[in-house]
Amino acid sequence: MMDTKTVLQMEFTNYEGKSVSISLADPREDLTAEEVQTFMELVNDLRLLTKINGPDGDMPAKLKGAKTVETVSSDFGIVVE
Repeated sequence: MMDTKTVLQMEFTNYEGKSVSISLADPREDLTAEEVQTFMELVNDLRLLTKINGPDGDMPAKLKGAKTVETVSSDFGIVVE
């Protein structure tokens, strides 16, 4: 049996200059680049995540990019008793 999963991966450059990703499972199929960018800007503007905006939430990050990632997995059907 094959299983396909899709994840929206949004990347930022944080207050320390390091890359940080946020992943959301099962994004809408009709999601637009403008919607993703608006969401990323909102997350950054509201200073919601300390990994991105610093411990005090006072340092804006830079938007780096976003993409959808699909993974396909297959089960071998091995049964362990």
